[in-house]
Amino acid sequence: MKHLLSTAIATILAVPAFAANEAITYTEHIAPIVHEHCATCHRPGEIAPFSLLDYKTARAWGKSIKKAVHAKTMPPWHADSEKTEFANDRSLSQDEIDTLIAWVDQGAKQGDPSKMPEAPTFNDTWVMGEPDFIFHSTTDFDIPALQQEIRYQSIHLGPTLEEDMYITAWEIRHTKREAVHHANLVRSPQKMKHVGIGGAVQTGGDYIGSYLPGARPFGYPEGSALILPKGNTVQIQVHYVGQEEALTDHVMFGVKYAQGRIDKILRTIGTDNNDIEIEPHDPNFMKRAEIKLMYPLTIFSSGAHMHLRGSGYTASAIFPDGTNHLVADVPRYDFNWQVNYELANPIEMPKGTTYRVDAKWDNSESNPLNPDPAAKVTYGPWTENEMLTTWSHVVLTDEKLGLKVKDGRVVGHHDDRIDKQHPFILQSFPQTFGD
Repeated sequence: MKHLLSTAIATILAVPAFAANEAITYTEHIAPIVHEHCATCHRPGEIAPFSLLDYKTARAWGKSIKKAVHAKTMPPWHADSEKTEFANDRSLSQDEIDTLIAWVDQGAKQGDPSKMPEAPTFNDTWVMGEPDFIFHSTTDFDIPALQQEIRYQSIHLGPTLEEDMYITAWEIRHTKREAVHHANLVRSPQKMKHVGIGGAVQTGGDYIGSYLPGARPFGYPEGSALILPKGNTVQIQVHYVGQEEALTDHVMFGVKYAQGRIDKILRTIGTDNNDIEIEPHDPNFMKRAEIKLMYPLTIFSSGAHMHLRGSGYTASAIFPDGTNHLVADVPRYDFNWQVNYELANPIEMPKGTTYRVDAKWDNSESNPLNPDPAAKVTYGPWTENEMLTTWSHVVLTDEKLGLKVKDGRVVGHHDDRIDKQHPFILQSFPQTFGD
């Protein structure tokens, strides 16, 4: 365990050893860090308030950069990467943090322009390449200017599927990405008035994934796919933030067809709490949610959605023999930066495993996001309420479908397939404990 106080003091008072003998410059030392960790959001047309693709802008924001990286609020990454290795970890190493701080302390020098690395190239259409198929929003949303509190929008995408579609990668694209805080994508056999993860699952649908600032396209392991069933509609719940001028957003969901042999289908497990009641000024309201796994599952990710009082959560898998396997520890949950944490090493969980989520909320004055510490907070879908929805992407560990798939459609089966019925329910109904 790190000694946080001593680390903070050392970072503030000491310049890294290499900095005493070497000038830190933007072109040689800072640009590579910015290009790798920051430019996905800090570029024109994205949600970050300024671009960091050039020296002049980076220098102007130098003091803010120093403060943000020292506090580890940027890049936004709130899981403990020392406890779990994540495939999509975008946090800075301590060496990178020290380098950025030293650069600012030395006067934020530019350095030799000839040594400036080439800026990353971003595709303003599809990062994953041209999709095989695109679902489009059936109605566009007019985003009012300068509005920070816009109710979540429920948007349906078409067409409704006339046959099963198997996909191995997908990407959500908004035409006005700078105005999108986050969005949750689901499928459902019926159009929902209020789109949500819990509602989709209850109607026989499923959670697909989320659009998050700086997010990358989502792909599945070789031999696995996500099925979009016949008759289902793709639907999305979007949290918009107004900009300086009124905008109109069009949502697209692009997919890559599965090809070749598919043995496993991606599914979702999770919890959805509605018994939240937080007293005024409570700094440490806690809830535990548990489910039992009805089948052996392999888990690939962890995510949670709370609102402004949410402060952290831990997801664990407790095997039938009592051993505890940490899935994700997120000690600094931030409503403004919600992440789907992808495991670098998926965990095989036997039947009977307890999947446990311990979450906490801070309704005190010390929470900078808290709009009213004196308010009693109850469950609800809007920002002034609270909620806890958690999810993890999984596959059936022993599933061997042996599907022959061409362009997203099943065209046959392999002889060595294990012919088992695809279960509809993977988990028990969630139980909750706590305050």
